Amino acid sequence: MARNRIPAVAAALALLALASFNAAAGWQGTWHYYDEEGVLVGSWTAGCGAKDGRWGIVTSNKTFTQGCRDES
Repeated sequence: MARNRIPAVAAALALLALASFNAAAGWQGTWHYYDEEGVLVGSWTAGCGAKDGRWGIVTSNKTFTQGCRDES
C-alpha cells in the first residue's frame, strides 16, 4: 500500500498545480463593450501588467478576449 501512496500523492499535486495554473490564467484578458448598434464604446484589460486599464463606458453588450496580447 505504501508503494502506491507516493505516485498517488504526486499525481494529486500535479492536478492541483494544473488547476491552479488554469485558474490564474483564466482571468487575463480584455472585455470589449459595445453599444446597441455594435460600436465599440469601452474596454477593460486585467491581469496583463502595464497594459491593465479601462476606458469608455461599460454596457451589458460585451465580449471577452482571453490572454494578454502584444501591441502590433
